Amino acid sequence: MRFLGYMTGLILGVLLFAGCSNNGDVAGIEIGNPEMANKNPIPDSLQTLAFKAGFSIDYSDVVPSEGKKASVLARSVPLARPASKNEPLLIDTLNLTLTEVRSYCSFYVGISIVQSMGLVVWPYENTPAAVLPVSFVDDELVDETFSGIDLQSEGRLKEIGVSFEISRKNYPAIQGRVMIGDVYVPFVYELSRFQQFSLRYHFSQIKVEDWIANLSVAFHVRHFTDGVDLNALTVDRDGVIRINAESNADIWEQFNERFVSSFGSLRYEYLDDKGHSFMDYVDDILLDVSGKVGDNVVTDGKLDEYSSEWIFLTQLRGEADSAYVDVKGKNRAIEVDVTSAGQYSYSVQLMHENIPMIAGHKYKCSFQIRASEKGVITARIGSYLTYETVGFEEHLQVTTSEEKFEVEFEPKVNDPFARFEFNLGGAVRKIWVRDVRITRLD
Repeated sequence: MRFLGYMTGLILGVLLFAGCSNNGDVAGIEIGNPEMANKNPIPDSLQTLAFKAGFSIDYSDVVPSEGKKASVLARSVPLARPASKNEPLLIDTLNLTLTEVRSYCSFYVGISIVQSMGLVVWPYENTPAAVLPVSFVDDELVDETFSGIDLQSEGRLKEIGVSFEISRKNYPAIQGRVMIGDVYVPFVYELSRFQQFSLRYHFSQIKVEDWIANLSVAFHVRHFTDGVDLNALTVDRDGVIRINAESNADIWEQFNERFVSSFGSLRYEYLDDKGHSFMDYVDDILLDVSGKVGDNVVTDGKLDEYSSEWIFLTQLRGEADSAYVDVKGKNRAIEVDVTSAGQYSYSVQLMHENIPMIAGHKYKCSFQIRASEKGVITARIGSYLTYETVGFEEHLQVTTSEEKFEVEFEPKVNDPFARFEFNLGGAVRKIWVRDVRITRLD
């Protein structure tokens, strides 16, 4: 059974772009099409985005994510850190079987897959049963096996998922040495709690150079042992420390709690030995990708960078043009010219992707807006997968005079990829939006 489960702004494929027209220096720059601002753009649809993955052991320090510090899991480290002298725990063997690589994207074209399940990019369709043994200790880089992967698609990449199987036949275990006193003692930690697990990495955790996406899957030893009293381990008569359900059982359970999250992914899912499935976010990573308190998580709220996170979409008989325009020669706005109202408010949409939301925290959203005709628009933050409201939803009365809208809200669920939406259909008119901010308050 297999789970179905920096590069900010990387565009994967051709989006639905609206035409635009207006005056000013930015006339002709389409929303969602920042390449139009370049003199010699290279269409992304002509590129191939290759994929490589590295598997390693990392001995970086664990730093509590208090104040404004992030843990080792959340830091961007180009290479895995080797063990230091007198390392409390050394790993000599960590072998797993890779069973699957998936990409998770948002789409603005017709697709035949379930977005939440992602797209299997390896194994290939002609070898569906292929698996790949991986040694983390050997600092293994896999490229040839993945040479047929092209992450370019009709969507926008959110996450890369990797799945591993733990074979019951070979009594899988992590082997290494623990410092007891001033002497290293060999240990064997049995992985019998797990049958398989899946890791999903946020796009900002993937390094892209020369159209190659490089994913680092590192096992962070000091996260694995953080808070565990290694001196409490007992040694068997043969001089080996065994960590399993019968021997050193308390520490075995502590290791089990930390094992999957020690790979430093945004979230994970695993199937235990009794067939129960568990999934969760890794708190440090979720906090890190969500930005600092007070940061504007709208990539280009001032609208001066032609951010690819802004998307313009018409559907269900809605017709409109969009453009960046200058307001009074200094402030930039997005102008949406609705020429056919469509059937619903969401027949014309201006959206911003990748708005991270953390449950239980307070947020504030604000923007300036006006219209050529008085009427109602909808502003909301929702899920790109379920379309359910994640942050807030407000139906606003917009007038011909520019007004500032502000709302504070508290998300009930975690969503690192929420979507901020202006639903502008339902009436023929022009609407101008500028100075968009979404910040976390605590």
